[in-house]
Amino acid sequence: MELTDIMALERWKIIADQLHEKFGFNGTVYKKDNFVLVKSDGWANKVCPAIKSGDSVSVCSSAQQRLSKIAQKKKDCVVDECDAGFIKFLMPFYVSNEFAGMIGGCGCLAENTEIDEFHICKLLQKEDITDIIGTTKRIPRDKLEEAIQFARQQAQGVAIA
Repeated sequence: MELTDIMALERWKIIADQLHEKFGFNGTVYKKDNFVLVKSDGWANKVCPAIKSGDSVSVCSSAQQRLSKIAQKKKDCVVDECDAGFIKFLMPFYVSNEFAGMIGGCGCLAENTEIDEFHICKLLQKEDITDIIGTTKRIPRDKLEEAIQFARQQAQGVAIA
């Protein structure tokens, strides 16, 4: 079973875009093999596209691999940080008790978190990132919880479909 057997690709794209529009995250829907089905057009910040376009893309994939295993085992949402320090959450969903994929968001900073500029400079092989670091959105805990609840509702809707 593929995600496009459950819903049209356009509907999955709407979910990813809504995670960005409503909450500021890089919204993504992942297939059961952990590859991206669709992602939001907008970015949560300017750091993430810089990381994804270079040799440091492993920052994203390692967090995805690690968190997806936990989410599948728990059969519930997991929240943590990627190696760059951004929040990442994954909500797994199941159809007839079969793991089907995940809905997730990343790219914002927790309200009281400081970004590790030195580490990001090293990742991007730059001496100064002040031009892109200021674009990073901070998300309060209650807004993060709203985003997770939104993803949970979407996942439950998929399970019913």
